[in-house]
Amino acid sequence: METITSNLPDTIRREARDRALKVIEANPGCASYVRPEDLETATLFIPVVSVVKPTKEDFYDPIPGIGIMAKPPLVNLLKEKAGVNIVRTDTEKRGEYVYVAHCFGEKRQPDGTMLQGDASYEFDAEKRAELDAINQPQKYNGDIAKRKHLLETAKFGEQRAVTGAQFSLIHKLAHVSRSFKTPEELMRGMIVCRIDRNVNGVLADPGLRQAALGQLLDSKTAVFGPMNGAAPLGIEMKAEAQPAPAAEPPSDPWDEEPPKPEPEPDPVDAAKDQLRGYLKKIAKPNALNDINTMLANKEATLQDVNLLIDRCETYLQKRAEKRGAA
Repeated sequence: METITSNLPDTIRREARDRALKVIEANPGCASYVRPEDLETATLFIPVVSVVKPTKEDFYDPIPGIGIMAKPPLVNLLKEKAGVNIVRTDTEKRGEYVYVAHCFGEKRQPDGTMLQGDASYEFDAEKRAELDAINQPQKYNGDIAKRKHLLETAKFGEQRAVTGAQFSLIHKLAHVSRSFKTPEELMRGMIVCRIDRNVNGVLADPGLRQAALGQLLDSKTAVFGPMNGAAPLGIEMKAEAQPAPAAEPPSDPWDEEPPKPEPEPDPVDAAKDQLRGYLKKIAKPNALNDINTMLANKEATLQDVNLLIDRCETYLQKRAEKRGAA
């Protein structure tokens, strides 16, 4: 007769699958990016389904020809809930104002293998500044104004290239739409899935627990050599090493539509994120009031935010000099 503990890892796996199905069934109005096969994992892995319900503040204003796109906090949340791991990001400067980022990442599949992918993004600050001047001739109506805008745009060129590449890869591996057509569509909410190790299942089975510990000790011996005396207790299990990302990502049947142009995150939002960091560094009431006012100002320009950032840096530098002199 089969005992209760005969196959605890698979029992825990099936319970996790049932919980995931209940989450999906309880949110019929959300856009689900979970396929049925995502929930049928190998015994040593379990599916974890999450519901992400954004607000209007989590998205940029509609972009003509593209749609409504998520801001960095929402994309990073999707990255976590979908189990996407950015392995590395390489950057390159191909010209005075041209920045290129190439990032590599991975996402665990139901059978435990890692789906690897990569994405690249090029940001040409000179072309972007020229396009801004064409679209807003009244704002950039002189050589000095155009030159100043170019330098301000190039200031965050590498950062915008990195963000563009990483965000593109996150959406690619998570199988989540990059943009939405209407506000109603983006407010529906999103259901995503990540694959975790069935840790409770492994620890509940004496044979698997011993095998996992033996494999860990063998790996450690192969790297560091034999240990003198008994192995220490409480060894932490580390993630298995993965091969380097392939030069060409595997084909993805979900990518049925041709790629769309990827707009960069708003540089004003990026500058405000940097400005927000000074709230913890400066305790002066007047300064805090100026910072909060700028963060709340939806009409603030990149120049306005950068000027306040420079004031904050100058203040912190002078304060440090006074403390040093004292």
